[in-house]
Amino acid sequence: MQTASKKTHMPDDKRQLSSAKREAIRRVIVDLFAGALFHDVGMRDICERAGVTPKTLYKHFGNKDALLICAIEPDMHRLTASMEAASLTGGGVAQRFSAVGRAFFRFYFSHVPIARIVFLNIPSAYFVSQPDFIQSDQLAVMKKLVVEGQKDGTIRGDMAADLLVEALAGIAMRTMFRLLTASTLPDPDQAAADFALLTGPLLIAPSSQPSDR
Repeated sequence: MQTASKKTHMPDDKRQLSSAKREAIRRVIVDLFAGALFHDVGMRDICERAGVTPKTLYKHFGNKDALLICAIEPDMHRLTASMEAASLTGGGVAQRFSAVGRAFFRFYFSHVPIARIVFLNIPSAYFVSQPDFIQSDQLAVMKKLVVEGQKDGTIRGDMAADLLVEALAGIAMRTMFRLLTASTLPDPDQAAADFALLTGPLLIAPSSQPSDR
């Protein structure tokens, strides 16, 4: 006859977080970093506002750099999904680029705290040295359209797709710097239209551009 195995009671880990608590902490992180420069926000500030210990914060979110990236990750996934959906709308490559631009500006100006973190708070070096943290998925959406346009001749083929995408990303970043520091926020659709006017000549295949002669 087998003896019943004794159940061992494991003490509750007080640093376990419910989904609701984790989301509450995430919102605190977003709010604090959206309202101050990166170096002005301390880990203790986050702990006090969120009502957690430093050990809990480090366990679930990592160090200061990692927790900021972790906090905006869900929003970055939503942005990527919006841009991907826009890239699949009807029309030619130019029309779909415009749709992607509208998705980009509509998202960020509907989520201004996230925009402030991404463009005004995260060190610019991250966009170059650690692109997987922020932009790689969004850049991939644009690259796919560029490659498609190069194949059908509507986008210039004399430059590598990666270089064109980097140029687009640079213009987008500087545009966001300007718009986020203006006295009033823009209409996102107008911002997208202006962006299309700026970037269109960069992308158009030389043979498709009107001649001055």
